[in-house]
Amino acid sequence: MLSQRRAAGFTLVEVMVTVFVVAIGLLAAAGLQALSKKAAFDAVQRTTATVLAQDMLERIRANSLQVADYASKGQQLSAAPTTTATCGTADGAACSAAELVDYDLNRWWESLDGASEKIAAGGSTTTNGGGLRSPTGCIRSVGNRVDVVIAWRGMSAIQQAESTDTEDPTSDPCGEDPAVADYEKDASSRQSFRRVLRLQAHIH
Repeated sequence: MLSQRRAAGFTLVEVMVTVFVVAIGLLAAAGLQALSKKAAFDAVQRTTATVLAQDMLERIRANSLQVADYASKGQQLSAAPTTTATCGTADGAACSAAELVDYDLNRWWESLDGASEKIAAGGSTTTNGGGLRSPTGCIRSVGNRVDVVIAWRGMSAIQQAESTDTEDPTSDPCGEDPAVADYEKDASSRQSFRRVLRLQAHIH
């Protein structure tokens, strides 16, 4: 009778092996979930950058006579523009073509930095709730071609292209200067947390 009960039960070793296998499976699942969240965050950031780059191209297209002014004032935005727009406010004052450049750049930076979307942080304090992580926006024009480039910080370091590889957006210098944004670039391996999106359009 005793031998039958032993045969029907589990030994301590079997229980420990089962617990070990289940623990390994749970750890793998947790690691996979962390990777999935990182990938989802990077995807949301890239989608946001695409929308904001397209938004600026449309703003420039609507005010095409001021292309050179957009490129001059928006050469590298890593903070709010120093020139604020006095038109386009709630009082209904219309913008001239030149004033519209300042208005558009200010609105664009607010979207890049997430200032256009606020989240309550307790009491009367609010914090930016949208936008990109450590963003830099750059506008360039060569003839009638306009480049809108956005750099931001990703969740992991990736290889950055050489400046001669013009096909790879990471070869663009937008936001690469450490004084502009800290993307923790390793000079020897060219690894960096910097992500870059570049949109081009011909505007006449």
